[in-house]
Amino acid sequence: MSIVESCCQKFSKDKYTRQLALGCITRLIWTYLFRCTESTVIAFKKLDGIIKTLFPPFRRTIYPSETPLDHFILITYFGLMRDVDTASKNIIYYLLNADNTASNLHLENINPERMIIALRSFRLMLNNLEQGVLRPPFPADPDMLATGVSLQCSADMFSGPIRSVKSEITDRVEEIIHKTLLCLDQTFGRLLVMDDKTAVMKVASTVGANTGSSGLGGGNYSVPMFASSVGISNSSDGGPQVQHQYATFAVSYSKDKQAYLDVLKTILDSMPRLMPAGIPLPKIVEMLSRYTVHADPEVIQAASQALLRIATQIDSRTVVAGYASFVYRIEDKFSDILISLSNGPMTGRNHNGNGGVMKLYVDLLAIWADQIDLPQLKDASGNGSNISATSEDSQNDIKGVLRLIEETEAHGLLFLCHYSPSVRRSAVQIIKLAAKLEERITKLLKEHWVELTESVKPNFSSNRQYRRLYNYLEVAGQEMLKFDKDNNTFLGSNLPVEARVRIQQHQRRGSPNALTQIAESDHAADIIIWNACYPHIFNQCFKFFPETVNLCRVNICTRLVQLLPAIQVSLETAKVGASGTLSMSKSNTSQKAASSEMIEQWKIYTIFACATATVPSDGSSTSSWANGGRKGSAVVQKITSAHDLFKMMLQFLTCEHRPIREAVIQGFGHINRDAYKIMVSSIQSHVRIVLDDGKLRNNQKPYQNKRNKKNDRLRISLMHVFELTADCLQDKKYLEDKELMNIITGYIKETKAFLADAEVQMEWEYHKLRVYLCGLVEKLYENIMRLDDPTSIMSFETRLSLYKMFEEWCGYGIYASTTQNREAAMMRDVLEQCKDTQERANATQLMEEERKLLETAALSAMAMLCRGPLYAFLGQKKARQAVIQFDMLHVLKWIDAVFESPDPRYHTIARRALEAVLIYNQDQPLLLDDVIEQCYAGNPKLEFTQGYFHALADIIIQVEDYPCHIHQIMSLALFKTGDAKKSIRKTAINLLRVVEERVFADSCAKEYEIGITSSLPAIYKHTQTLLSARLAVDHSEQTYSILSEITQRFEHSSANSQREVLIYMLPWLRKVDLYVGPQDTELSASAFLVLSNLFYITIKFGDVYVKEIATLWSHLGDHGRNVRAIIMYLLDMGQEMRNPWFLIHAKRVFVFLGRTSAFGRVVEEVIAEITPRSMVPMVKETSNKHTHAFPLLFIADVEKALPPYSKKPAFSRGQLAMVFLVDLAIEAGADLAPHLPLLLHSIFVQLDHLTSIVCDQSRCFLINLLHSIVVRQSMDAAATQKANEVIQWLASKEGKRLWAYENITPRNRHLQSSDELSDLLQKVVDVFSHEDPDLRQKWGETALKWATCCSVRHIACRSFQCFRSLMPAFNQHMLADMLARLSNTIADKSDEIRGFALEIILTLTEVAKSMDQNQLEQFPQMFWAAVACLYSPYDAEHTESLVLLEVVLQKLGFSKELASSFPVNWASEFEGLQPLLLKGLQFESAEERTFSIISTIMLDENAPLIDPTETRLLYLLLGSICRLLHGLDSAETAQTDSSAVQLASNLSQVFESYGLLDVHRILATYPKQKSKFQEDFLKQLLGSIRDVFLNKYANQALMFALLLVKNKRSYYREKGLVLIENLVPYVTKKQMRPVNGATGLGNSERPIDIAALSPLLNLIQTEFADKALSILNAGVPVATAPVPVAPAGRDNENSVRPGDQDEGPNTATPANVIWGFGPAAVGIASQIARHNVHAIVFECSSITNEAPIEHNIQFSIEDFSLLTGESDNASRMHSGSRASGNRNSTSSMTSASTTTSSIISGTRDETMPSATARQGVAYGEDLMNALKDLDDFFNEDVEATSSALSGTTIPYNHDNNECRSSSSLGPEFHGSGIGLDSDGEV
Repeated sequence: MSIVESCCQKFSKDKYTRQLALGCITRLIWTYLFRCTESTVIAFKKLDGIIKTLFPPFRRTIYPSETPLDHFILITYFGLMRDVDTASKNIIYYLLNADNTASNLHLENINPERMIIALRSFRLMLNNLEQGVLRPPFPADPDMLATGVSLQCSADMFSGPIRSVKSEITDRVEEIIHKTLLCLDQTFGRLLVMDDKTAVMKVASTVGANTGSSGLGGGNYSVPMFASSVGISNSSDGGPQVQHQYATFAVSYSKDKQAYLDVLKTILDSMPRLMPAGIPLPKIVEMLSRYTVHADPEVIQAASQALLRIATQIDSRTVVAGYASFVYRIEDKFSDILISLSNGPMTGRNHNGNGGVMKLYVDLLAIWADQIDLPQLKDASGNGSNISATSEDSQNDIKGVLRLIEETEAHGLLFLCHYSPSVRRSAVQIIKLAAKLEERITKLLKEHWVELTESVKPNFSSNRQYRRLYNYLEVAGQEMLKFDKDNNTFLGSNLPVEARVRIQQHQRRGSPNALTQIAESDHAADIIIWNACYPHIFNQCFKFFPETVNLCRVNICTRLVQLLPAIQVSLETAKVGASGTLSMSKSNTSQKAASSEMIEQWKIYTIFACATATVPSDGSSTSSWANGGRKGSAVVQKITSAHDLFKMMLQFLTCEHRPIREAVIQGFGHINRDAYKIMVSSIQSHVRIVLDDGKLRNNQKPYQNKRNKKNDRLRISLMHVFELTADCLQDKKYLEDKELMNIITGYIKETKAFLADAEVQMEWEYHKLRVYLCGLVEKLYENIMRLDDPTSIMSFETRLSLYKMFEEWCGYGIYASTTQNREAAMMRDVLEQCKDTQERANATQLMEEERKLLETAALSAMAMLCRGPLYAFLGQKKARQAVIQFDMLHVLKWIDAVFESPDPRYHTIARRALEAVLIYNQDQPLLLDDVIEQCYAGNPKLEFTQGYFHALADIIIQVEDYPCHIHQIMSLALFKTGDAKKSIRKTAINLLRVVEERVFADSCAKEYEIGITSSLPAIYKHTQTLLSARLAVDHSEQTYSILSEITQRFEHSSANSQREVLIYMLPWLRKVDLYVGPQDTELSASAFLVLSNLFYITIKFGDVYVKEIATLWSHLGDHGRNVRAIIMYLLDMGQEMRNPWFLIHAKRVFVFLGRTSAFGRVVEEVIAEITPRSMVPMVKETSNKHTHAFPLLFIADVEKALPPYSKKPAFSRGQLAMVFLVDLAIEAGADLAPHLPLLLHSIFVQLDHLTSIVCDQSRCFLINLLHSIVVRQSMDAAATQKANEVIQWLASKEGKRLWAYENITPRNRHLQSSDELSDLLQKVVDVFSHEDPDLRQKWGETALKWATCCSVRHIACRSFQCFRSLMPAFNQHMLADMLARLSNTIADKSDEIRGFALEIILTLTEVAKSMDQNQLEQFPQMFWAAVACLYSPYDAEHTESLVLLEVVLQKLGFSKELASSFPVNWASEFEGLQPLLLKGLQFESAEERTFSIISTIMLDENAPLIDPTETRLLYLLLGSICRLLHGLDSAETAQTDSSAVQLASNLSQVFESYGLLDVHRILATYPKQKSKFQEDFLKQLLGSIRDVFLNKYANQALMFALLLVKNKRSYYREKGLVLIENLVPYVTKKQMRPVNGATGLGNSERPIDIAALSPLLNLIQTEFADKALSILNAGVPVATAPVPVAPAGRDNENSVRPGDQDEGPNTATPANVIWGFGPAAVGIASQIARHNVHAIVFECSSITNEAPIEHNIQFSIEDFSLLTGESDNASRMHSGSRASGNRNSTSSMTSASTTTSSIISGTRDETMPSATARQGVAYGEDLMNALKDLDDFFNEDVEATSSALSGTTIPYNHDNNECRSSSSLGPEFHGSGIGLDSDGEV
């Protein structure tokens, strides 16, 4: 003991030493008590001293103070373990101050530390004894500060009696506990967190110093981090405070209370092992329940654990009932405190405990559920006693249990209404346990007493669909979590994206209890989802669990009353904030304003109360609403009915506090349908306020209309309420209630009028009012449409006006731009009021959301208003005086615009509108067609297309007599059977089945339904084709209709579907027959329909679906059945379209046909179209006769499918046919080899065509033929090499013409292009000759045929050029053909026609050159052909004829045999060759060759052929004078003109042979003559012939001399004038010769024609003017020209005969005609030339014994505007005709050819003014421009050379120095008979 005393002396030292000493004492006492052998009495006597030291008497504290109690507990515990009785009496009672607790215990009698030590040591002793431990363990811990022994012990009930402890001791201790507990409860039991004096609401983050953590937030419900110590602060009175910080609040109390609270905790920790004696269990439960919300966290934990132990070990039902009563009464204003309390304090130790009040409640319920039992039943059934005696008690007991279960479930439903997920988690567990309790009770009853089950059965819920609320929550999740994709809403609410994603996640998981998971979840998205779900849950709960709901509603109504003061304070606070004054804030200082959580909670309760509201007539009592008001409440109020509830809510409809106002509106919005009328009646007074305000506004002037914000809020709130509750109108009784309907419709009309105000329209704050109006109208109209007469509630005018108003809001349709501008202006006004960028951003986002809401609401309302007819009659229906209607076009445009919206939600709206329009307006035929069009358009995967189809299909299926055409629906259904979406395919096959059965009484669709509905594309697409084939067989009468419908919709189909359409279109084409008879020239209407539609598809999609379209054409033209019709169609359309793009697509068709078995038929038909006569470009007017043949079917407009081509060149059928074969030759060129001559010739004549596509395609055709026939097939390497070279050269000419487009003209008789053509032709012939050795001959014959038969002059000319290059074997038939064509074209007034004649003459010349003498002798007609051509009055033809004549004479000589072949039908007696040759002296180009021939024949003795007349020598000499005199000029320069000398010599010989020696002598001196004496030489010559010739033929000599002046060579004009001067005296001298006594001309003289003086007139403006005027002034006698008579054949009575020359002056001699003297000499000479050529034709026919073929081929006008499409006016060919046979021809030359409007005469008006020439030049420029424009399209370079210009067909070639119009000569020459000669001169 001395050691103990020494240790006690250390108690005055420092704290560490004190604790160290105390630890030593503890170990010493254990050693003494349990190792020393002293008796108990001695031991406790010694121990008593130590106890008195540690616990001094007359003091309440311990010694040493401020020391942990653990060592004191151990010392007391060791004493108890040595001897319980002694220790209890000496130590425990001493510490418990038992002597002073005999009576009522007071606080001053409680020694907190000593009582704690006593109770804990006593519990520790009881625990060891219960476990059988008689000796406590030694504190073996070397650390003296530690106890070394565990102080933890159980507080559970004893497992058995402890004999070592007397009951008196235990009872005494429990009695002390009882008194102590009552005292402490009275003093500290109300120290709760819900006490405003204790709890201070704070944000956890403000307590940084105490928490030691900076990561806490007031809104975070997660478990917080804890600090290490309890916060101590000073109170306002200066005393130390204990503070505990929670998440959202802090509690504090004075520090001196903590010791007593520790005693309380110790007592609670001892229960139920040491229960307070004398306190009933319900009282204990009530006290413990209260302690679960105590200010001290350790008390909370101790109380919670005590309740759990009591429930587990004593009576769970009592505990549950008591604790539930406590929890049920906790007001909602403490929700935040309770939530934070559940997470434990943030200071001190981790006191998280059992997780708070709700978690404790759940745990207690779980204990009860596990322990629930019916002991009475068990005892009765087990003992076999009288069961009936206890049945009544048992029933009551069971009913009590069931009532408690019902109340428990009601509690769970109440807590499920909580805004906090943590509370809802507990609520779900409560509801679940309630279900478990009932299930266990039911099971027990079935096991122990079946009879009792029947008696209590009404108290069970087995008769309901769901047994308990949890059963509903468990299965309703997936059904409720259905998102409305059409409206993009969830249970009528618009959810953010994250919430929608969350819903999808829940749906994918498929958990049946998804609803409870959402209720328990803290996830933000789940909270949003729950807020949308709970109103619906309330409705369902009221439906399935009315008793539970009634119990819950009682408490909720009470809680609404409890929360009402705080809500009202919030309103007052809002008013203070708005007014800026403090007067209102002082009015109620005892009540705090409601937090946002409280307002949210109030909202939930309001929604619950409204959703479960009932009316008195339903039998519910007043008690089902509320039991009474709350005591101590600032506002004592009861809610005894729905009317009271509505009355309470209505006061907040106009409040400024938006959350409160929205809460009330949402509450009204979820009103129970049975209470709807009561609600409307309750708000009627407020509706009247708005209506009165509207009347006041209408009566006031604009400047008096001041806004009442309160009324505006009321207006919007009421409209929102009406909109939310409009679903109640589904009950028909409300629609039939006129008073109710008048209230609603009146308010709608007032709101419509209000929103129509101009100022209101520009106010953004009414945006929601517009939204709510749209929603109300939509729901109202939807419900009234179920009435027989909807207009009784909403008239058509009101409906139309609402539709128009909504149309201005929706942002789609005709007012879209107006709406956007108005909304932009409103947004701009709002944003201008924003202060900073963030505020502007928030405002912008909010306004955009509101704008989107209005857009959606307006669209949906408009769709609903579309239901019903779109027109109505005003007045009596019979009269039909006026019609009011929707604008149908605007409605359709609006629907289209909505369908085109990127928002898929709007597609459903558009579909509803569309269905409404179609169903209620079946008398509008255009609607259906527009809808069908939209079904094909767009991507089939989009809702846009699917919406149209579903709408149409539903209508067709549902409305049996809906007006539609069967082919439209069949085609659409067939199209949709290949859709990628299975639902679409199902709808399509069902639609097809329905319409087939409806129309045809049977359907094949069922057979293919399985395949169509397959998920594999390979199956359903193949089945689609099979279905199409079956339909084509079963309904062949629909072939043309289906094909038309397919084509009409094909273009609008999606690219993914078009290929399938072409595939299933094929079976229908197999049934098409386009037969065209051999004599038919036009297609049938059905053939035109099919071909136009198919070709339209080919044009539009031929490059995309090559194989499919090829298959279509192949089947259509299979076996040649429809080939002729196809070719006819393409040729006709090619001429109508006049578009080069047409040819490109048409060639594609021929390639397709060429790959079929009908190839031979195709080639045969096309080749037949390539003829000379078919090469004439024709303008074929577009025919519309087939357009109206099928008024219900679609016929494609092919022209619209082609790219626009402004210039429309005309095509001939031959050109088109040739172009069609171009690409076909690539694959089938070898099969075209038999037609090679024709094809090659058609190519060559068009290689320079002005239409670039014709030119280029000709080049390509030649390349393709070379490649396919030679390169691909030839075995000759040399030929292949040559072919490749030609191909390479042709390829280099791509985009260019191979040579210039030009023709031979009188002024351009040598063409470079002709040589280029010949070079290429020779190469081509050389290449192809290896394949066809006879090609040259065949091609030559073909070329000649084309040359003589083609009406296109250029092609005919090129044909002659080809013939000359080919030069095949010649025969009489060829000669006859050529001369026959020449007879119609020679000596024409047109330069173009004369150019063609030159081609023939050139060809004859080349033929003659190619023959040897023997060959040429077989063709004497060649000589006479040349002679006949010399009659032509035109220099070019005359010159070329001289060349031909010269060639013939060179080979045949001037033999007399030629005379024997003189043609029989010659125009007159042949006067010899010399006059025809001398005529050529007037032409500059013919002079040289004329003298060449004359020199050859002048010495010949064949007088009949040369010149049989007596004037031969006269004209021969006069014609040679100019050349002779010019030769003398050359002699002067010492350069002797040998030709002139030779000419003089020949002349000398001729005159000598005729005996005219004087002339011979003078001519013989010619080589010796001098230039200066040339005039003397001339006079000598004239003098020598004066007597022989001049005296008689002086006038003729003068006229011939005048002819020489016409030669344009200067020396001819000079020498000719000299000759005329010397001849004039001979003429004038004869004028005075007397004849029969009068002065005049002799009978033998011919008067000088005044026209013969025209050469002198033409010289007046030249350097020879003086001499010409002197001659004219010399008095040359002239006379009026006789009218010449056109000579005919020699047998004609009007023909000129020898000897008729002296018959009088009124006839013309052949010489005058030949030389061009007289007014009509040129025309007559032309006729003579043609007649004579034609006479030769007859000679050829007599040789071949074949009748001559009349080649009266009339050339088509070569109008270049037709070839280039220059203008529409110029594109029309001028009508006219020129039949050469009508010009003085015999009857045998009558033409049988048919003339058309495109043919023009080969002659032109003689009096055409010179302006035409100038226009021709301009036209040439325009032509070149047109060619350039055309070539730009084909990327060509036109070689616009001068040769091309010279080759153009300008009507006349004018030379300004040589051409003068008669008007330039003065008025004296008008009408003088002077005409145009061959050179265009006067």
